[in-house]
Amino acid sequence: MIRLPAKTLCFVAVTAAAVLGPAARRGCAEEVPIDPTALLRVAERSSATLAERAAAADALAATGAIADVERTMRAATALVPHAPASAGRLARAALDAGFVRREARQALVAAAAATLAGADDAGRRWDLVAMQVLGGARDGVGPALARGAPTPFALDVLRRDAPELRANDGPPTFEAWTRHAAVAALLDAATEDDPAIAMPGLDALRAAGAAAVPLLVATAEPTPAPTPPGAVPRRVRAVVALGRTGDVSAVPALVACLADTQDGWVRAAAAAALGDLGDPRALVPLCRVLFYLGDRHRPHDGWEYPGASNTDVPFEAWADVAYHAMDSAAADALLRLGVRGAAEWLVEERLDPRTGRWRIRVTQDAVEAVRGAFPDAPATYEPDAGYPQRQAGVEALRAWWRTGPRLATPLDEGAPGVRAALDRLAASVGGAGVQVMDLQIAKRSAVLLGAPMTPAVLGVLATSQRKVQRAELALVLGGLRDRRAIAPLLALTRDPVPAVRANAAEAVATYADPPFPGLLVNATDVTADGVVARLLELLDDPEAGPRASAVKALSSVRPSAAVVAALDGHMPSKRPENDFGDYRLAEQVTRLVHAGVGLPEVTALLDDADLFRRRFVWELLHVALRLDPRSFDPSVDPATPGRKAPDAVAIAAALARRRTG
Repeated sequence: MIRLPAKTLCFVAVTAAAVLGPAARRGCAEEVPIDPTALLRVAERSSATLAERAAAADALAATGAIADVERTMRAATALVPHAPASAGRLARAALDAGFVRREARQALVAAAAATLAGADDAGRRWDLVAMQVLGGARDGVGPALARGAPTPFALDVLRRDAPELRANDGPPTFEAWTRHAAVAALLDAATEDDPAIAMPGLDALRAAGAAAVPLLVATAEPTPAPTPPGAVPRRVRAVVALGRTGDVSAVPALVACLADTQDGWVRAAAAAALGDLGDPRALVPLCRVLFYLGDRHRPHDGWEYPGASNTDVPFEAWADVAYHAMDSAAADALLRLGVRGAAEWLVEERLDPRTGRWRIRVTQDAVEAVRGAFPDAPATYEPDAGYPQRQAGVEALRAWWRTGPRLATPLDEGAPGVRAALDRLAASVGGAGVQVMDLQIAKRSAVLLGAPMTPAVLGVLATSQRKVQRAELALVLGGLRDRRAIAPLLALTRDPVPAVRANAAEAVATYADPPFPGLLVNATDVTADGVVARLLELLDDPEAGPRASAVKALSSVRPSAAVVAALDGHMPSKRPENDFGDYRLAEQVTRLVHAGVGLPEVTALLDDADLFRRRFVWELLHVALRLDPRSFDPSVDPATPGRKAPDAVAIAAALARRRTG
């Protein structure tokens, strides 16, 4: 039931008493429930008076509660000869409510055109012209513009139909409308469901080039008011068409669409369009799609119901919810822009069945994106296969990825547009006023972008006076897989700020003995022995943080007697200043790796009642022994029934391989 304002209700009560019955006779001082279905019955009832039908149509249009779009369009079409303004308002409400078949729109146009032939006054003619525009016919509007001012209803239709011309207070000029009509007709065709009509329409919009961009941008970009459901398909096709035009002036509008919270189809189309345009201004916004965990559309991509607090879709409707493969679309666009790390993200976060039960289009789009960017990628992954088969397919993809495949056209860090985007991203990591969530997104985005970020990060480090920024950027350098970062990281281990030295020590260790050297790029004069030597020196740092980070870092380097000797010389029983939690836990893992002793004690820590200790040890252990990070979940309390315990046999085997390899 819908409640109308008292003014509207009084009007309806007088002219549509059949709908309101006793409610009309109670007066108009309060809002009274209105039944939209009853209003529609009156609007389409031939036995009702014209005043009653028009009033019911106006009231129904005011509610916007259109349950049956096709029936409402038929009622509007039948009213055209008698009450064109009311018919037009009702037709607009139906078109806003949902998809209207082309045949229904053509019937409205035909009725308006037939009535126009006998129309006498200018206001009536303009209302009929406006209804033809609603139905998609614009040819007669240009001449009509020269014959009197449009009615308020007609002027509203003209402005909404021609969003690129809304800036004018009055109706558009004859010339402006003629230009609009040519492009709008192509967009009409592109919006049709029939591919035989839609595809030629899209091709024609691409051929129109710059002439089509103003209308496409105005149709695509978000507005303060939500897009009516019936207008979403047109908006999506405008987004798709902008990608095909090749006109990079559309990038700001498409980036705005990428962040639109209203409709997932618009956002997925925007990601694809930005990939089509290939403009580097899209790099950071596309990364944000992958790393903003609060994305309101992401839950729709999974089969599991996320809970009523995370979605407005009721549980019983979840199986049929619209889902958009937003992340797959963004990663695909990044791959086309030259970001190779987007393939790894898809393998680890969408194709691995352990990440969640993703709907089929999510995994289909993900694997197609990987194979499209890397034609030599294994073809064994089948999105609709069983769990074991998909897991085997992921393992094949993971093994292939670790060999270090390269894109045919990688991101060019020297291109001015790319460098500008990456410089801004680097400056935002630990920059003034950056919130914690945005900091995490920026760091993950930088790591995903990979080696091309190195010059930008080093540029910020060269001038930054912010302690937090230097510390955060040191961690970023450790994730870029770029050997050019090694020497700068060693220099940062001598920074006057302890937190910077600590982060640099952990970051540089990722290059000392990488588990998958094929993933690293570029060259350095610094040897692995040089990195280890500096880490050993840091065990004598005057501050606790760098010392703890050094012993953590040493857990992941190649086992050596030199490290064992250093651990012996700095053990807490000899050096009381090292008798604190982080150091003692890290020393146990590092001693296990380098001396092969203490396995029972370390595995026992994975069953520790303290979550911090379990997580701390597992994060070191799985990196040091090259274990699958998902093979154990430290967040699960050991007392939880059915908990998967750490696999001591697998850990022992990994230790043996590590020490003999």
